[in-house]
Amino acid sequence: MCCFNSFMAMSFMTTMRNAWGQIFTNDKAILSLTAMVMPVAGLCELGNCPQTTGCGVLRGSARPTLGANINLGSFYGVGLPIAVVMGFVMDIGLLGLWLGLLAAQVVCAIVMVIVVARTDWFVQAKKSRATDWY
Repeated sequence: MCCFNSFMAMSFMTTMRNAWGQIFTNDKAILSLTAMVMPVAGLCELGNCPQTTGCGVLRGSARPTLGANINLGSFYGVGLPIAVVMGFVMDIGLLGLWLGLLAAQVVCAIVMVIVVARTDWFVQAKKSRATDWY
């Protein structure tokens, strides 16, 4: 269901890229920038699905710190430097900032999927049974 919602959000953002900004302003420069970055924002939604699901799985398996560290490394260690370089050094501007966010989402989603896929669920089940929940 989560991935379906992500595809719907991406489709909406891509389809509405020329109309979305008009809800808020008539400024041609802002409308142009909004139309340019909406498809990238839509792609960020695709990365958000496995990232959020992976964080939930890690939280549910008593490893929230691992999920937080993956997010921290992805967004501040990868996404922020890419956004700064693309947005300001390469002078791509707003699109460069959004591409940095997209890079962070992609890295975070990939790492989350790898970590969850490599989880030994038998060990997790044993840990769960050994925990005193009351």
